[in-house]
Amino acid sequence: MEAGFACPQCGAALDVTPTDVPQEIACPQCGTLAVIPAAEGEVGSIEDSPPAGDREDELSGLRIRQLAAARRAAYRSRSHCVVGALICVVAVVQLTWNGVRSLLASGFGARPIAYLLVAGIAVWGAVFFFRKAMELDREAKRSDLPAATGEPDFTPLGDGSQQWKNLDEVR
Repeated sequence: MEAGFACPQCGAALDVTPTDVPQEIACPQCGTLAVIPAAEGEVGSIEDSPPAGDREDELSGLRIRQLAAARRAAYRSRSHCVVGALICVVAVVQLTWNGVRSLLASGFGARPIAYLLVAGIAVWGAVFFFRKAMELDREAKRSDLPAATGEPDFTPLGDGSQQWKNLDEVR
């Protein structure tokens, strides 16, 4: 039995089958995570649901998909910023060229000054988009794993000296 739910962010229809525990799904339109209540009609959070055997694996899988989607979005946004920066650089070159040509042709006037002012704004845009692209690159490459604390404990591992004894027991 499918039930209709609306995305809390964009209002898009979410057709899902309610289960006995609340579930968290991503909206296909905007990517917002929505909590779908349990089949009994009780609205709760994922954390409030009773623990099930595969529930931890399901949440881990959901978290992995969320992280992958966030990383893809950061790479996509970074690509858009790089394209914006390149467009601004091309605009700077073209506007500077037009400004210099206009300056040489007619001397100082409104047109060459306007070209050079707009070229300055395009320089600012290129710097802005480049910085934003670098920020998104750092975000995409950042690890979501907790930082390691202390040295690893290798005491349960053997040093390999038992290998020859295991081979003697095989005979």
